Amino acid sequence: MCDRMKTLLLILVMVLVIAASGTVCASQGATVTISPTGVTLLPGSTVTYEIAINTLPAGLSGYQMDFQLTNPSAAQITRVSFPAWAKLNNATSLPAGRVTLSALDFGKAIEDGAAGTTLVRVTVEAVAAGTTTAKLQNIRIDDDHGGYINPDTTTAQLVVKPGGVSVTSSVTGTNTTITPVITSTPGVTTSSTTLRVRTPVPTTTVETPVALTVTSNLPAGNSGEEGMVPSTTSTSLFAKIPRWILYAIGIVALIAGLSLLFLAVTKRI
Repeated sequence: MCDRMKTLLLILVMVLVIAASGTVCASQGATVTISPTGVTLLPGSTVTYEIAINTLPAGLSGYQMDFQLTNPSAAQITRVSFPAWAKLNNATSLPAGRVTLSALDFGKAIEDGAAGTTLVRVTVEAVAAGTTTAKLQNIRIDDDHGGYINPDTTTAQLVVKPGGVSVTSSVTGTNTTITPVITSTPGVTTSSTTLRVRTPVPTTTVETPVALTVTSNLPAGNSGEEGMVPSTTSTSLFAKIPRWILYAIGIVALIAGLSLLFLAVTKRI
């Protein structure tokens, strides 16, 4: 009977420690999307991807995620902008093929039941012919009630066609009339001659980089959004806390709880 009580107390302490370190929620139907899903560009052109989450049943406290291009030789991330609700935000250095993004909702602008919430916008520039996939990794989204959501994600395809800014020269002609000056000498018959010279004039044709095709699935905007703001140089407190520290805190709490349980069972306290 005493052993059974010890086991039950141990299970109870472990449950309390896990609950204190944060509640892991399922996706709850939440999906983080990248839009547009398909783009074809010429080198030098850019596309801005919108990253949004379709539903937040328990609101939003903050998030951290990695946006990655699988083929950075074809395109590079050049700019990041955050929505107005993300007063405290952070993005790693650019240009790059991968960027870590984080933001906090200190003003509680994203409340329970929010839908179609824009998290961030990322601008990508086409560099050279090739294909790359834009995807999200290491996503952590915290809600307003101490838990966090593990959402589903989508990807986007970017095709860079050969070409871009090119200069082509061609030669056309213009007619120029030249009349020579002839000095007359008495007793000598002279005649005037008119020469027509065709002068080549180069012409230049410039091909401007453009987006060839775009396939989009933009979600509806959230009512709490008031526009986008560029990423700031301030470092997010959320981004500064590595996950291993949170895990270490949980382990220390677990050890402390087990020690207290042991002392209580052995009647030392």
